[in-house]
Amino acid sequence: MKKGNHQKGFTLVELLVAIAVFAIVVTIASSGFVNALRTQRQVASLISTESNMSLVLEQMAREERTGYLFCHGLGSNSPNNSSTASDYCGCTVAPSGYTDPVSGNSLPVWTCNAINYYTADGSEVNYSLQNGALMKLDSLSSNPSPVAVTGNDVSVKYLSFVLFGNLEGDHWTPRITISIGAAPSSSDPAVSGDVLQLQTTVSAREIDCVPGGGAAGC
Repeated sequence: MKKGNHQKGFTLVELLVAIAVFAIVVTIASSGFVNALRTQRQVASLISTESNMSLVLEQMAREERTGYLFCHGLGSNSPNNSSTASDYCGCTVAPSGYTDPVSGNSLPVWTCNAINYYTADGSEVNYSLQNGALMKLDSLSSNPSPVAVTGNDVSVKYLSFVLFGNLEGDHWTPRITISIGAAPSSSDPAVSGDVLQLQTTVSAREIDCVPGGGAAGC
């Protein structure tokens, strides 16, 4: 007597269920992989932006430690608000709550959207925000136009300088607080929306320029 054929196969329903389960697993795995790639790009962009901005802040801090005549000219303690790019600061003035230790006069604090000053080598330097880039203008440079010091992949969102003790004869060491916000320059809103906020405070090495003494060049 012949034995019956007991070989088993998959029914159509079982195949459809298996295909559906496989599709779900592949979708979940692909979504996780895509999210991981997107996160990696975001992290890389933020690291690049933070590195660029840290270098820029360090460059500015080194210059300002030996700088003088911050946002005003020799013999003038008024904020420099001229329309000339080389010396424009755009400052607003408010009481600081501190006084000159010798005269007792109250001293102001200046909040500026740009800064200009003289460096130790006598160069007049200006930093300002233009079209999402931090620009530097150096009077001793061979290039008479502002030059971007931030990379093309960085978009600067805001820039602010708070100055105190920068007046001639106020008997305070100039102190400059730099605040800057930047984001990766990208069409991806998940990347460009991450604004890194950096701030540093720099104290000049000498009391600001006083006629007859003080910083170099006075």
